[in-house]
Amino acid sequence: MTIRCKSFSTANEPGGVKYFSTKEDTDFNELAFTVGSGEMLPGLEEGMMGMRKGGLRRVEVPSTMVFAARKEGQLPLPSEKNKDGKRRFDSLFKTDATVLIEVLVTRIK
Repeated sequence: MTIRCKSFSTANEPGGVKYFSTKEDTDFNELAFTVGSGEMLPGLEEGMMGMRKGGLRRVEVPSTMVFAARKEGQLPLPSEKNKDGKRRFDSLFKTDATVLIEVLVTRIK
């Protein structure tokens, strides 16, 4: 899963500035959660409904949902090793930030 702030596109990252990636920010290159449990952004959970193993989807979450999710602690945080991601996370979500999440389902239990 890669999470980008779509509102902050750059020449190097036209899809938006990346602040979280399971490849860089998790130990096992994946993020496990139960859809519908309220652990993640409501917009992400809604966008993932009906996905199957191997499915790839881009989910765009509007800033109003992002701000609510940040207050509830539902946004995945960059790891301590990812200093750029942490700095970006702290600065990006002080503004009107639409989030674009690229999801690849690798396993379903």
